Amino acid sequence: MLELFNKPAFIVFSTRDFAAASGSTMPAASKRLNRLAQKQFLTRVTKGLWANASHPHFHPLACVPYLLGKEHGYVSFLTALHLEGVISQIPRAIQVATTGRGRTLDSPFGQFEFLRVKPELMREGIDWSDTRQPYLIATREKALLDVVYLSTRKNRRFAKLPELDLADSGFRPSEFERLLHELPYPVRIRSAIQSCWRTLSDFEK
Repeated sequence: MLELFNKPAFIVFSTRDFAAASGSTMPAASKRLNRLAQKQFLTRVTKGLWANASHPHFHPLACVPYLLGKEHGYVSFLTALHLEGVISQIPRAIQVATTGRGRTLDSPFGQFEFLRVKPELMREGIDWSDTRQPYLIATREKALLDVVYLSTRKNRRFAKLPELDLADSGFRPSEFERLLHELPYPVRIRSAIQSCWRTLSDFEK
């Protein structure tokens, strides 16, 4: 049975996945997985979700598609900007754009923070990662756009940003502006984003 955990499908997986593959009932599968977690062979990410963290292809971001469940979403905001080299500061949480409710989840691999973005703003600027365990991630331009978008909202999230490296990170201002104009932002929000973008781009010159 342990050979299952050498397979890519069982690097991050649900109790239901394990039950189906092992021919077990859900209660029996849960009991078996809990025993393996107690022996530190597996890690319980959250209820019903497990990770083989010792596998060389495991990365905490591989948990994101499973944590999203039926919601649409992708890695974005400061996490994507850091991964893409636009900021050097490591965010305190893995930040994920989601169509579901905003929330945080504490896990053995750190905190996951889910920030709500309207589905119609998820049409472009998102790619699959090139990792062995793929997940959706915003491009540099879309990640910054998501950050600036939330900074215009009532709670002023991301009102203060870490230092940005737009010049040397491969960031494309023309792509940022294209996404800003083609995605269906309300007029007032688009105007606020444009104002913030002018400030950021002028600062980088």
